[in-house]
Amino acid sequence: MIYGVLLSIPGKFVNKYEEEVRKTIGYGIARGDIISFTEARYKGDVAFVMLARSNRAAERIANELKELPINVKVIEIEGES
Repeated sequence: MIYGVLLSIPGKFVNKYEEEVRKTIGYGIARGDIISFTEARYKGDVAFVMLARSNRAAERIANELKELPINVKVIEIEGES
């Protein structure tokens, strides 16, 4: 099972919260919770997709970010080995 965190910052909040989100991602990488991440910008909105090492790690990152007025969702991707 692969776990991840999807995050979207609406355009009106980008200037205020983007740096805080980046800090949280950086701390997650330093702890080993986040394996990798990527970002995209579209019409002023900013989105991040992060791969987490476990469901617990994904939930931890999501809980740290849920206090902000942004969209956060934990996902799990089933795969065959």
